This record gives sequence, C-alpha cells and structure tokens, in this order.
Amino acid sequence: MSLPKSRYFYHLNAFGSIVSESIKEHQSNPKSTFASFLHKKGGRTPLFQLQGLARIDAKISIHKELAESWLFQFKEIEDALGKYDYWISMIENNQKWKFPSEINTYFINNTYYYIGILEYLLTKYGWISKHENNYTYLETALINFEKSTKKVKWYKSRKEKKKLLVFYRDELLSLNQKIESEEIDLNLLEEGIHEFRRKLRWIGIYSSALRGKVLIATPLKGDELSKYVTKQNTEISFNIIQSNPEEKEIIKFLPGGYYAMSELINKIGDIKDTGICSEEMLTVGKTFGLSPIKIQKLLGDDYLSHTNVVKSNKALIVNYVKKEKILLHMADYLDSQIK
Repeated sequence: MSLPKSRYFYHLNAFGSIVSESIKEHQSNPKSTFASFLHKKGGRTPLFQLQGLARIDAKISIHKELAESWLFQFKEIEDALGKYDYWISMIENNQKWKFPSEINTYFINNTYYYIGILEYLLTKYGWISKHENNYTYLETALINFEKSTKKVKWYKSRKEKKKLLVFYRDELLSLNQKIESEEIDLNLLEEGIHEFRRKLRWIGIYSSALRGKVLIATPLKGDELSKYVTKQNTEISFNIIQSNPEEKEIIKFLPGGYYAMSELINKIGDIKDTGICSEEMLTVGKTFGLSPIKIQKLLGDDYLSHTNVVKSNKALIVNYVKKEKILLHMADYLDSQIK
C-alpha cells in the first residue's frame, strides 16, 4: 500500500477502533449513551486527521473530486460529534452557572438531537448498525473507502513533497494576505477571529495527519522566531509530530514559526471560546426571558463581552502576524525547500 493511502487507513482504523470500543463500553453501561463514549474516547481526533488529508488531496491531488466526497463524509460525522461535544459542555458548565431548569432542558434536548444526527450518519456511512438500543460495529465504511481508491493514482514521495511544500507555502501566504488586506474582518467573532483560527489550526492538523511527512526542524542558532522555541512549547502534545522511518522525502517546518503558531492558536482559543459561549447564552437567555444583566451575573467569570473578545484577539493577531510576521517566516522557510 502506498504511503499516502496508508495514512487514510491509519486514521480510519483509529476511528473504527474508537467506535468499536465505544459500543463495548455502552453494552457494559447502557445507561450512558453510545455518543458519550465516542466523545470521551476522542472520536473527533481521527476525523480531523481524515479531513486534513482529504482537504489536502482536494487541492493538490489528481483525484480532487473524489477527495471532496471523502471530505464531505468525514466533516459531516465530525460536525455532529462536535455539536454534541458543545452542548454537553454547556450542561456541565450549567452546574456552576445555575441557569433555570428549562434552559438546562434546552441543552439536554440539543445533545439528544445531535446524538440522533450522529447515529444516522454513522449508520449511513457504514460504521454501525442499530436495532433498538443495540449497536453493532461494521467494517462497511472501510470496505467502501478501499473500493473508492481502486483507480486512484497516488503521488510518489518526491513529487508529493514538492506539491505539499507549495500547498503549505501558499496557504500561509494567503492567510497572511487576508489579514493584511482585512479580507478577514477581525472585528467579527465567528466570521473573523474564529475563521482565522480555524484556517491556522488546519496547518497543524495537516502536519500530524501526514504521519511523518512533515516534521519540525531541529532549532539552529540564528533561526527566525527562535524565542518561541521554549520547553513549554516543545512539550505541548499538539507540537509533537511523530517521525516515520518509511518517509524519505521530508518537509521541515521552521521551529519558532510552528511554536509561535501553536501559541497563537491556544491564546485565541481561550478567549474566543469564552466569547462565543457568552454570545450563545445571551441569545438563549433572552429567548427564555432573562435580562442581559441576569445572564452576565449567572455566567460570572465565564462572561466576556464581544468588545473585549475582539479587542484581545485582534491585539494577539496583529502582534503575531503583522509585527512578528510568523506566517511569512514560515512560508519563506518552506519556499527554500522547493527544488
């Protein structure tokens, strides 16, 4: 099996194992939902990796349309599991917020709605079958994926490396340009700041999804952005990319650039999540007749105004992207490897 194809099957098998284990856990504890085990076991992680591979192939491969169809499937399942994750976190947070019971019921109803969507999609794509409250793991999804790749021509290692270098470089340059030109409006939370973070986060997801095709270079004296090569940054799990002895044509990331990117993603996330939660609760609370003042009081330290979210995140992005130029430095480092 070619290396590009084997990456898909590595992540597909990882997800399949989580689905199978979740079913077994549910059988032992039927009072908890199957979805709760899938969530706790990290079911979203291999789905993100699979989306990463499909997103890359949709841009650079010979089988772009097929990759788009794979991406659609992986994203549908991950979106449903992500929505379940979101509403479960709201239920957990409400243990300290103490919003009225009818709002908690609203949260619970949303979790069950997305459990239904999730189970429908897992059945549709051949991961499970369900009869009443009994689930069975199926390998149909794996078989169907194998069938879909029969006529696919995968790139050889050297050609893939060149294609990926151009892809990464252009993604970084495009994102930098969208910030400089204000095409991404940092005054907006969901469509601006969150969208920027999503695009930046995919760079890291691509790197781990490629399973050793991309590594972080060994830091050298005089490297750009070397101040970000710290013990704390190098030990973050997101920043640890495993090598693969089978990969011969390796792409290297600028160490300080990769770690600076990780810092920015984490810092934006901490502020953004609180802001989005605040906006959600202002909308939900208003629907149930609560005043903005009452909602803020119940949220307590978890409340962050839209103005403060935008101001804090905008300052971060301006510092890392416009002042430190982390995206341009990363792009230049990749460009120097194109031969």
